[in-house]
Amino acid sequence: MPANSSQTNHTFGRYVAPLAPVALALAMNLAPSNRNPTPTESAAPIVINGVTIEAQECEDNIADFQACHEDYPTGCSKAGGYDPYLNYLKNLTPTSATGINFLDQSAFDTLNSGTPTDLGKGNNHATYKDQLSQMGEGKQFGLVGYLYYYEHTAAESSNCDLIGPDGQWSNVDFHIGIGFDQTLTSQVNSANPSKPPKALQQNSVIVEMTPHYRAQFDPTAWTLDNLQPALGHKVRIVGQLLVDSEHNKPADNCALANKTAKCWRYSIWELHPVTSFQYCADDSCTEASGAWIPIGGGSNAQAGAGSSGGASQTPAGSESIHKPRGSTHTAEPRSGSAAQP
Repeated sequence: MPANSSQTNHTFGRYVAPLAPVALALAMNLAPSNRNPTPTESAAPIVINGVTIEAQECEDNIADFQACHEDYPTGCSKAGGYDPYLNYLKNLTPTSATGINFLDQSAFDTLNSGTPTDLGKGNNHATYKDQLSQMGEGKQFGLVGYLYYYEHTAAESSNCDLIGPDGQWSNVDFHIGIGFDQTLTSQVNSANPSKPPKALQQNSVIVEMTPHYRAQFDPTAWTLDNLQPALGHKVRIVGQLLVDSEHNKPADNCALANKTAKCWRYSIWELHPVTSFQYCADDSCTEASGAWIPIGGGSNAQAGAGSSGGASQTPAGSESIHKPRGSTHTAEPRSGSAAQP
C-alpha cells in the first residue's frame, strides 16, 4: 500500500504550521524501551489535573454520555476491570490547536515499530505513558487519506457501557477507517459502510468521533448519515494521537509480526477523539488546499472546551456497529467491548 508522500510540510487555515517530516522526527525521538514494568511502577498512583486515574464500577441509571463523563472521567463498567489511563485519554476533549503535523503511512509504520512489545498486557498503559508521550500520544496530529468505512460502536467502558435509547447513537463512539491507497476505494461498501471488505479493514488506521466531543462541537453535523458523502473520497482529519493498547494482539493488530489472518486494523495508533473532519468531493484537494468540505456543512472550528493530553503540537522534537470482528463479547466489556473501538 503506497504511502502518500505529499502529507508533510504544508499549511492549511489556522491548523497547520510547517514542521519537519513526521516519520523522520518520530524515528529520531522514539524511546524504544520494551521492558516489563517493575512492581513499584505498576503500583504507583496517578493523579492528572486533579483526576485520580482508577477504574470504577458503574452505578445504576447513568442517564446518558453527559452524565457518564461528568461523573466518570475514566468511564466505568460493571466489574471495573478496564485500563483507566487508556480510557482517561479517550475521554479528553482537546483544546484548539494552532500547529498540526500530518502523519502519512510511513509515519504510522514508524509508530508501529516503536510500540512497546508488552503494551496492553494487564491494563498497563500508564506504565508506558512517558515513552508514548515522547512518541506523540496526547498531542493533536492530522492525516490525509481516504474514507474506507465507518460504523458506531457497541457498549464500551469509556462510555460507561451505554448504548441507547436514541436512534442516533449519541452515547457511543463513531469508529472510522481511513486508508492511504486510493485504488482500494473501489472496494468500498457504499450500501453498508459498516461492513467493509477485509482488505479495507486491514489497510485502515482508525479515527474515533466520541459522543462528548461531538456534543460540544456540532452534534447535528457530525452524524453517521453525514459521513456518507465522504465515503470513498479523500479526507483531511485532525485529532488526538492515542494508542488503543487493548488491541495490541495478533487477532487485532495487523502491524504485529505474528498477526493472524483475522487482524482488522493497520495500527493500534489512532486519532481519538477526532477534532476536525473534512472531505474533498472530487479528490483533487491537497493537504494545504482550500477546497475541503466539513461534513454536514458544519463549522471548521474546533471545540475550545476541555483539556488536552499536551499543549505542544511538536512531539519529541516534531510534532463500530454491533458486529464484532475477531473478538467475542464477555461479561467484562473492555474499553472497547465486542465491537471495534
